[in-house]
Amino acid sequence: MATRPKRTAGEISARKRAMERALRLNAERLRREKELTELAADFLLTRELEADTMAELDEQIAALRAQAQAQCTQLQQQGAAVVVSMVARGEGAGRIAQRLGLRVGEVRQLRDEAGAEVDGAAGRGVGGSRKAAVGGAGSGPAEAREGASWGGAGTGGPAYLGGDGAQL
Repeated sequence: MATRPKRTAGEISARKRAMERALRLNAERLRREKELTELAADFLLTRELEADTMAELDEQIAALRAQAQAQCTQLQQQGAAVVVSMVARGEGAGRIAQRLGLRVGEVRQLRDEAGAEVDGAAGRGVGGSRKAAVGGAGSGPAEAREGASWGGAGTGGPAYLGGDGAQL
């Protein structure tokens, strides 16, 4: 039988140092991996917050668009009320178009849209008839003001509707 050679103290010491070094390097690698994992989690969190911020911004933009659209619709209705008021005073579509810088077709469209709104309101029992709003008997600033959102004389509405003209 063959006998194994005995290990020397130097070999044992070298093997011990190698194992300690391997354990130290392994611990360093694990610490580094943990730090990198935490940094990756921080990065992913910032991306998630960025996406949330952009979603919130999109919601705010949509709300602002809806608000602006509502204001524009109201302003268009007020503009149509101006045209109806001019028609009620006996002004022709051509002269109104010239005065407002519009095409005659636009004036007629505004007049007809305002008339349709008045007809719709009359059908629901809310406002007066189209005849009254467009120049029928008793037509005047009070009847034209019915379809508008101004309160009356001295309340900031346009002068042609009996207000003080401050809104225009």
